Amino acid sequence: MFSKEDLHKRSKDELVDMVYDLLISVDKLTDEVKVLKEEIRVLKTTKNSGNSSLPPSHNLFKFKNQSLREKSGKKSGGQPGHKGETLLMVANPDATIEHWPERQCPQCGKFHNNEQGHVIGKRQVIDIPVIKAIVTEHQIFQTTCNCGYIGSGYFPVAVSAPVQYGNNLVALTAYLSTRQYVPYFRLSELIASITNVSMSQGTIFNLLNRAANMLLPVYKAIKLEVENAVTVGGDETGSKVKSKNYWAWTWQTLFATYIVITKSRGFITIKNIFPNGFPNATYVSDSLSAQLKTFASRHQLCLAHLLRELNYFVELYNHSWALDMKNLLKRAIILKNTMTPEQYALPLEERNKILAEFEALVKKPLPEGVPKMLPFQKRLQKRHNQIFTFLFFPEVPYDNNGSERAIRNIKVKQKVSGSFRSERGAEIFAILRSVVDTVIKKGGNPYESICFTLNLYD
Repeated sequence: MFSKEDLHKRSKDELVDMVYDLLISVDKLTDEVKVLKEEIRVLKTTKNSGNSSLPPSHNLFKFKNQSLREKSGKKSGGQPGHKGETLLMVANPDATIEHWPERQCPQCGKFHNNEQGHVIGKRQVIDIPVIKAIVTEHQIFQTTCNCGYIGSGYFPVAVSAPVQYGNNLVALTAYLSTRQYVPYFRLSELIASITNVSMSQGTIFNLLNRAANMLLPVYKAIKLEVENAVTVGGDETGSKVKSKNYWAWTWQTLFATYIVITKSRGFITIKNIFPNGFPNATYVSDSLSAQLKTFASRHQLCLAHLLRELNYFVELYNHSWALDMKNLLKRAIILKNTMTPEQYALPLEERNKILAEFEALVKKPLPEGVPKMLPFQKRLQKRHNQIFTFLFFPEVPYDNNGSERAIRNIKVKQKVSGSFRSERGAEIFAILRSVVDTVIKKGGNPYESICFTLNLYD
């Protein structure tokens, strides 16, 4: 720092030079402040499940998750015409208990022994009997013929051990573990409480392994059904196996779900499992490169993912381009929801208008102040033929929510039960959950279906 006296001693030219250098320093600092302010603004506009593909568990505590679904204007609760549900009486109850008045009339003292009465009211109580495991003993006998031949009976093929658990108990264990997410230690306690059958966690694993092996033909059939479908959704999520990072993949259709848990998130996983891709299908996915490399008849990018990214750009830059693109995609969704099956194959003015506006938007120059939006625009330019496939095929959805619902079951299982303890444990869950989800999609009862299949292949 210079004192006042030092400055008075300087010449005019020296003072001008000093002021000039000072102004240059101020300009540099001003530019740095602008850059830092922009960085602070970007950091404050954090990504969450409402404006990106991050799961809700990554949200900050202050963030309130916002659905992409618009308000319908209807009141909350049941809507007019909605069919309610209540307990109904059955026509043929399993047991009937009659309640008669006292034999002696309290008014006149007369005894009533054989008088006929009539029912003036009835009520029914729905309950379950005490659950008790049934032990069936198999005995084989030996006989000796007069000729000296000794014959003996044979145990059924499925009865292979001195003492073992039956298929109904195996099915219950598989159902509770896979559909209801009950962890091993609580499952052991639950089964002991309701059936009085004690089994260790190791036994539970063995029963689940047995169920998975017996359901393997169904699992393979599900894969074949997905492979030959006309619309397939694909997604993946992180999973913990032996406390290490693995990836849970799902490929699903309207009536089937196929799940695999592997070490890799790369395209090699899809290539190994579906080497021929999906030659008959429209493949619906997010923008992960591995998903976009998947061979299919055509692709459909998930609009829910695109809308979340646009939400982020609107929050970050408040730029008209992001808002215009967001509104355009919403218009396309509204059009999809109002189209009749016949309209997909016909020229449609509103669809053509949406496509034209989209082409104009993706080619519109963006200013330098929105750097994060530029890669997004280039991606839309590159994938412009994969954005509105759903407007040309009635069976193609505009989002990949079906796959996300299938993936969510794996996350819930791990939140309740923790990490899979082994690769086989993860594989068992993938097999059983694929069967359960597929049965539910087809309108079946998962527990009854597991029982039926185990007894069928036994």
